[in-house]
Amino acid sequence: MSVSINRLQGYLRNSAGERYHTVSIPPFTLFFHPTDRFPHFNYAIPDEPITGDVQEQLRALRNEFAVRGCQPRFEFLDEYAPGLASALRAAGFVEEARQHLMICTPESFKAPPEVKGMTVTVVDAAAPLSAVQAYVTVQRQGFDPANITPVTEDEAQGFRTTLQAGAAFLARLDTTPVAVAMLMNPLDGVTELAGVATLAAYRQRGIASALTAYAVKRAFAQGVQVACLTAGDAAAGRVYERAGFYPYATMLAYHVPVAPEPAVE
Repeated sequence: MSVSINRLQGYLRNSAGERYHTVSIPPFTLFFHPTDRFPHFNYAIPDEPITGDVQEQLRALRNEFAVRGCQPRFEFLDEYAPGLASALRAAGFVEEARQHLMICTPESFKAPPEVKGMTVTVVDAAAPLSAVQAYVTVQRQGFDPANITPVTEDEAQGFRTTLQAGAAFLARLDTTPVAVAMLMNPLDGVTELAGVATLAAYRQRGIASALTAYAVKRAFAQGVQVACLTAGDAAAGRVYERAGFYPYATMLAYHVPVAPEPAVE
């Protein structure tokens, strides 16, 4: 299946619009989390390929981020807006990340080897709170093993309210929660797999690949045509390749560096 870059960038833009507050500064749309200033939750995406001088618009964009107390930041597909990176550098942005956007279609899908004793629970808006707490706990410790803060019922309830047409997936090995993944709300036949994490003690067992395959196979059965994700590095990419994902585009992230705190005499 041929998948256009415009379709993928459009999906990422529209998906962000479902989750965040938006501000339009053509040719850019800015997305802001309603409560969290964490940089990865606040960023801009181009509305169209960039032609001509956009420095005035970038100054206005930087000001909008500053007013909201957020770090100016972009996430976009290089193939969609190949002229944007140089314009950002001229405006004081620096490259933060250059990663593969990978896609999987029903034709490329692969079933990796089964993991003995692994079961998967779908965590959606109707899931019991105990399952949501287990999901958030594994997600938290999968990305930050040192974070052993218990997940409260209020935190779990807050997370559950974010689950709309998408779904989260909790993998257990025997009865122990060990890995998580999430599919974002599908739009125009496209969905994004995000937040894949495995507890440190259970890595290198094929669990993440098996969970990825479970999630995207379920999405395809529900009519999704393309699943995409951003691989953090080559090792992560190999995990997803076992389920049929392959590199398709280049995801770039740019930000304005935060000025260092002045030294205290």
